[in-house]
Amino acid sequence: MGGRAGGGYNEPSMNAPAEACFQRCIDPACGASYGLTEVLTACRACGALLDIAYDWNRQSVPQKLTAFERKYATRRYPLHFSGVWRFKELLNFAPDDMVLSIGEGQTLLRPEAEVAKYAGLPQTSVYLQYEGLNPSGSFKDNGMTAAFTHARMTGARRAACASTGNTSSSLAAFAAATRGGPGEKRIEALIFVGSGRIALGKLAQGLDYGARTLQIMGDFDDAMRQVRAVSTRLGIYLVNSVNPFRLEGQKTIMFRVLEGLNWEVPDWIVVPGGNLGNSSAFAKAFYELKALSLIDRIPRLAVVNAAGADTFHRLVNEHGVSWNGGKPDTAKIDAFTRRWTPRTGTRTRWPAPSRSTAR
Repeated sequence: MGGRAGGGYNEPSMNAPAEACFQRCIDPACGASYGLTEVLTACRACGALLDIAYDWNRQSVPQKLTAFERKYATRRYPLHFSGVWRFKELLNFAPDDMVLSIGEGQTLLRPEAEVAKYAGLPQTSVYLQYEGLNPSGSFKDNGMTAAFTHARMTGARRAACASTGNTSSSLAAFAAATRGGPGEKRIEALIFVGSGRIALGKLAQGLDYGARTLQIMGDFDDAMRQVRAVSTRLGIYLVNSVNPFRLEGQKTIMFRVLEGLNWEVPDWIVVPGGNLGNSSAFAKAFYELKALSLIDRIPRLAVVNAAGADTFHRLVNEHGVSWNGGKPDTAKIDAFTRRWTPRTGTRTRWPAPSRSTAR
């Protein structure tokens, strides 16, 4: 089951006024803000990344997280079937009829006694969130539904990404679903890949959905630089994790984790860190829930870097870089990245994930 919101079920709208949410620079020293319909992947004033910010006083937010459970009774409505958009009050940046859903977020939190035993922990203390149940087979669908919703709001006709696999297949699946409304044209999917650096199964998935794939000389970082330049020059909508709307969708993974734990906050969240989009999104999710008094504490967040893509680990644990209240030591970061750039583009979302280490 999947579908486009706004059809087949007369559900009251959860639309927020435009001024209730906006794009904002993550650097507190800058804090520049931009309208929702602007297509940006960095602050025009200082070049830092962007977040989606909310004036929660102008939003309709439930007083308790258990209120979201009631939406299971109306799952025939696409926004309530989606494991992302049934939490729409917590990412309410789009009109209901702009939301594009393909049934993402139907994922499970499973207790894993054997993993706990291997780690030397009590058997009931470890849970795994299985995001492979998403339509394209990866967690990227959580963010892609939000990015494509914003793309539709801006009237985008083409969407692009640099990818080694999962992003490309998710992009292609959502692009294929955009032709649905009367007179609506399909958004064309463009995928930039480095030489021989994409999972063949994921490449086949993108091609099956009709995406156009462009191979360039170089690795992921080279592909990322190319796609950003081309997207800026030609007005193509970029859906990599530098897109702040991607992270809004990925926040909901943590909402589902809490739901699976009967809304009890765990002690730790452990997440693999590649481009650091999930770690940024997860930290943002918990900070917002705490600000709304929907949880009483924020869990610790452990980001695990692979040995071949350990920029974040080295900067934090070896070079002593921290969020520092929004004033990280950018000189250390710049000196480090000039000497060495990892293949998987870990610095794409620095310093956003470092906020999660500030506690």
